[in-house]
Amino acid sequence: MPLAVALAILLGGCAHYVDEGNVGPGPGTGSGSGALTTVLFPQTGQKSVDVLFVVDNSEGMAEEQQKLANSLDRLTDALRSYALGADGTGRPCNANVTLGCQIPNLHLGVISGDLGSGTYMLPSCEQVGGDFSKLQRTPRVAGCSPPSDPFISYNNGRVNAPGADAIRAIEVAFGCVVRLGTDGCKFQQPIDAARRALGPNANPGFLRADAALAIVFVTNKDDCSTPRPELFDPSGQALSDPLGPLTSFRCFEFGVRCDVNDRTVVGPRYGCVPSGDYLFGVADLAKRLAELKPKGQVVVAAIAGPTGRVEVGKDGDNPVLKPGCSSSHGTSVPAVRLEALVNAFAPNSYFASSCDPNYPKLLYPIGKKIKQVLGGISPKCLPWPALTANGEVACRRDDRFAGDQRCGTDCLDRAACTVTEIDGQNRSAISACPTELWYPASWSTERDCGSTCPCWRLVGKDDCTGAIDGSPYALDVLRGGNVPAGGVVELKCRISKIGWESEALGKLPRCE
Repeated sequence: MPLAVALAILLGGCAHYVDEGNVGPGPGTGSGSGALTTVLFPQTGQKSVDVLFVVDNSEGMAEEQQKLANSLDRLTDALRSYALGADGTGRPCNANVTLGCQIPNLHLGVISGDLGSGTYMLPSCEQVGGDFSKLQRTPRVAGCSPPSDPFISYNNGRVNAPGADAIRAIEVAFGCVVRLGTDGCKFQQPIDAARRALGPNANPGFLRADAALAIVFVTNKDDCSTPRPELFDPSGQALSDPLGPLTSFRCFEFGVRCDVNDRTVVGPRYGCVPSGDYLFGVADLAKRLAELKPKGQVVVAAIAGPTGRVEVGKDGDNPVLKPGCSSSHGTSVPAVRLEALVNAFAPNSYFASSCDPNYPKLLYPIGKKIKQVLGGISPKCLPWPALTANGEVACRRDDRFAGDQRCGTDCLDRAACTVTEIDGQNRSAISACPTELWYPASWSTERDCGSTCPCWRLVGKDDCTGAIDGSPYALDVLRGGNVPAGGVVELKCRISKIGWESEALGKLPRCE
C-alpha cells in the first residue's frame, strides 16, 4: 500500500487527504498551491453513524447548552439523503421534493467533559472521576422525555423516544438530555472523556462496528485532559510555586507551548501549540480516536473559542488566559488543544466559534461533514480547489469563486488529477472521461460512457459548496454497471489550500 494511502487511512477520514509536498509548477507554493493531495472516497459503505456530543457542564455553559438543545434540526437536515428514501413527513431534502428524506441509521449520545480532579476534592470537582464518561440521559428539564436507552437510536424510521415524527423525536429527546447543567468540574477534560466513552465496555451498545463515528465538542474552555492528577494539587498555590495558582490557567500553562512561557509575563502569545507537559499529547489522543475505525471513518468537530488571538492577562496577581471571543451569552478562551485535535482529522473536521451569533447554523456543516464519510449517500465533494498542471484554478465557465470573480472558461477537464480504484490490495487506474461527458448538459443524468467505462469526471453538485466543503465540485465515476462492494477510489490532485471563496484565490492564474 502506498505511503499516502496508508497515512490517509491511519489519520482518520474515509474522504481524507494527504499532502505529498509542494510539487509545482503551480504558483504560490508558500500558501499550499500546487500541493499534490490524495483523497480517499468509498464507493459503497456505511449508512450508519454514531455521533457523540461532548458537552462542557461547568460554569458559564447554560446558554450554550440551551442553544444546542434547540439546534439539532440543522444537523438532521444536513444528514438527509435521497439515497436513503423518503420519510413521508413533508420536510424536504431541498426545494425540489415534497416528501422528506430519511437520515442515516443513527446512535446519538451525550457525555460531559467532567472527569473530576483526581483525589483532590476541589470546589465543583467533589465527585472523584466526575461523570466517568458515561452517556447522560437524565432529563433536567421538567416535562421532557429522554430516550429509553442511554443514547438515542434511530433505525429506518424507528426511534427509541416518543413522538409521531421519528426524526423530530430525535431532536426533542436530544434537547431533553443535552442540558447537563453548570455544576461540573471547572477543569474540563473533553478529549480524554471522549476516548474513555468510546473504549471497550464503557457504554455498551453505543459504538457499532459497521458505523462511521463523529465526535462533537462544545465548550467555552480548552481541553485539560491529563494522566497526572497532581496537576490539580492545591497544596502550593502561590505565584512562585511550581504549579502556580490553582486556576484553569494551569491547563494552559502545562498543556500549551507558545513563544513566551512565563506566567509572570502578560501580553499576547504567538505560535501556540499543544504541549505534553502534564497533559496528554493531542497527537496521541487523535491517533487513539482514529484507530477506533479501521478505515478511518471519523469526523471531529468543535464549537469552542477561536485561537486567532491568544493573550495572557492578570486577575489581581494571578495570570489568566483572556477570552478568544465574547458574545451576548458569555466568553470563550482560545481552544488551542481542541483546534489541534480537529485539524488532525481534516478535511473530515469542522471548528467554529462558540461566540458565533447565529449559533444554530453551526450544526449544519457538521452534519454535512458526517454525511461525506458515509459511502453511497453523498456526493464526493473535493475538499480543496483543484488546479490544472499550469497552476490555474480548475472550474466551469461563469462559476463564481474568489468573492465575485467568475471562471473564464470550462477547464474542469484540465484538472491535474489521477484516479485509482482500490479493492483490497489490488489497484487499477481509472481514465478521465471524454470531454463531452464533463459539462452541464451531461451532469443531470449518468450518460453511457460506452467503451470508456469506467471513467471519471469532476462535476458541479448542489450539495457541494465552497464555504463548507472546500469546493463546489465533486468526483463522479461513470461505470456503466454496478459499483464494486467495499471499493475505495483514490483521487490525487494538485490543489490550492486557499479557500474557494477567499479573494486570494483570484490571484492565481485563470484558464484561457
